[in-house]
Amino acid sequence: MRKLVLITGLLSVILVPCFAQQPQVKIPKVEEGNAFLYDTDETGYYISHPTYPFGTQVVVTNLDTNPPRQLQMQVGGRIEQNPDWLAAISSTAVSPLGIDAVKGYARVRIAEVPKLTQRKAMRATVRKFSQMGLAIGRRDGTDMTAAHPSLSVGTKIRVTNPRTGQSVIATVTARIRASQTRILELSRAAAQLVGVNRSTEVRIESVDQ
Repeated sequence: MRKLVLITGLLSVILVPCFAQQPQVKIPKVEEGNAFLYDTDETGYYISHPTYPFGTQVVVTNLDTNPPRQLQMQVGGRIEQNPDWLAAISSTAVSPLGIDAVKGYARVRIAEVPKLTQRKAMRATVRKFSQMGLAIGRRDGTDMTAAHPSLSVGTKIRVTNPRTGQSVIATVTARIRASQTRILELSRAAAQLVGVNRSTEVRIESVDQ
């Protein structure tokens, strides 16, 4: 009997810490709210969100349709936090999600795809990253550098002025606060090469490394 009690006690000492130290599984975030449409010439399905990192995979559900339509999309832009708008959705998703283009917005649910499923997709997204928006050139220095709200420091990007065709390859060296008035700050040297005067619309594309 004593042996049985001793064995049971040893097993509890060994097994209890093992179960107690199991890492907690992160539950993917789910949000509901209004998402507005934005025009784009991209061919993929993208959303802009206040907090998700670029490349994050999410499942977007249009709650205005019956039955609700779903589409897996990638985070490719930023919007400022606003109680009225949860996200912005690229116009390429109008048809597959069944969004009323005339209305211009829809009630949606956004669910983050588990991280393990995202790894390969995120690497592919970085290689294919493309974004349009306003850039300004006011950072000091003669190097070809830029600052962006979410791209990692060290990321190389091609910045193109679509009106003139001028482009420059710059390295992201800093972060800036997300804003609706600009998506990029260039060094003065880079801005001069690409033809950015004050606030100019540019296309940002990742450069394969």
